[in-house]
Amino acid sequence: MDPEKKKRPLAPIFAEEADFIPGDEAFLRSCQEEEERVRTRVFAGVVCEGEDFSHMRFSGVKFRNCHFWSCSFAHGEFTDVLFERCDFSGCDFDGGYMERIVFDSCKGVGAKLTGTVLKHLSLEECHFDDANFDSSRLEHVQIVRTRLNNGNLTACRCRQVSFSGAGLKNTSFFKTSMRGMDLSDSEIGGLTVSDDNRELSGVIVDLYQAAELAKKLGIIIKDA
Repeated sequence: MDPEKKKRPLAPIFAEEADFIPGDEAFLRSCQEEEERVRTRVFAGVVCEGEDFSHMRFSGVKFRNCHFWSCSFAHGEFTDVLFERCDFSGCDFDGGYMERIVFDSCKGVGAKLTGTVLKHLSLEECHFDDANFDSSRLEHVQIVRTRLNNGNLTACRCRQVSFSGAGLKNTSFFKTSMRGMDLSDSEIGGLTVSDDNRELSGVIVDLYQAAELAKKLGIIIKDA
């Protein structure tokens, strides 16, 4: 098997498109009140602000063109879920669990994903500046052409996390090992790490990035 293919997150598993049932905001509220798992639903164009959807469970669900501004999904469970062109800016996913998830062309500026478990997750063409992933567990996570500028990935446990064309300017990796991460085609200016730079051990960068990181190590590169 292609070693690159092995690194890719597993895709969500869905029922046939014809089996999906439309859902709306009222249905979400009723499921939370009844503590029912949401299954095989498609939510399109739902708009919510400041709503509490904490502790909810979703399986085999699709969200399209939905806007959840400053809503709480804390301690929620998401399995086999697609978020397509959705906005989760300011939302709280603290202490949640996500597995086989795709965020496609989504916005999550300032979203809180602290203490979350993220397994087989893809962020593609997304805008997640200022998002907070502190103390989270990331396994088989793929971040493609996605902005995480000024974000926090502090004290995270990472396994097979890949970046491609990502924006990581002024992002904090304090106490998070970057070993094996290829950042060679991502923007990494102003990364925050420990004083001894131990997080950078084993990271993969290009020549110009290496020169920038060398400043953190107190190395002066003399022009030829």
